[in-house]
Amino acid sequence: MKRLLVFGAMLSLLVVSSVKAADKTKVEQQKLPLVKCSEPSLTVALGTVECKAQACEAGSGPASNFLASVFGATGGIQGVGKGLGNMLITALKETNCFKIVDLEKFEKVKKQLEATGQIVKPPKIDKFINLTITQIALSRSSGALGGFIPIPLLGAVSMNTQSAELGVDVSVMDPATLEITDAKSFKANSEQTSFGLFGAGGIGGGGLGGGWSWSNNLALDMVARKVIVEAANYLAETFTKDKIKERPVIKEEKEKKTEE
Repeated sequence: MKRLLVFGAMLSLLVVSSVKAADKTKVEQQKLPLVKCSEPSLTVALGTVECKAQACEAGSGPASNFLASVFGATGGIQGVGKGLGNMLITALKETNCFKIVDLEKFEKVKKQLEATGQIVKPPKIDKFINLTITQIALSRSSGALGGFIPIPLLGAVSMNTQSAELGVDVSVMDPATLEITDAKSFKANSEQTSFGLFGAGGIGGGGLGGGWSWSNNLALDMVARKVIVEAANYLAETFTKDKIKERPVIKEEKEKKTEE
């Protein structure tokens, strides 16, 4: 009987302690190092989004199935570009430097309103932002296949892959003239980037909120965030520099190691 009473008392203390600990726990959404503007000054829309990486051109087989499983949450291989495009729109929105026009949603709403007799004027778009994925690579964290190997050669690699590389070209087009007015390439390697800096912590980008998950692979999500953050900051600095009120201090992993 005494043992039962002692056990009951200990269990009660454990429950109370757990409740108190839970009360003190705060869930905070992580922030990525994006510039911030005082107000939006340019209206943009996502233009073409393509994947010209070898991985996206893989046919049927183990490698293609592997890529499809990595990007299963965003529509498989066909959703690779769209997922990254959505991530860029999220980043541009968070900078508060741009007014974002979603052309797909605009067309849907336009049809709905026209059915009621309302006339919808097309939005004025200052710039189209085009994305081209030029490289997607994964590598084993250990084993005989060390080093970066393009996905088409990784049919047998498990989902535990923790190293990734991503290359993206971003171009800006003037809708009035169809002229490409600006273009820049961005590249990220998970072995050279700080996980903490770009919101690692769980598959799908735990703590970052919606719009920041690209795949089912933590390393790919992390390098995608780095590329997109750099692209968004570049676009803001190029086209809305006079409206920027806050610039993040970004220190790469290499710099941290040097300081230590």
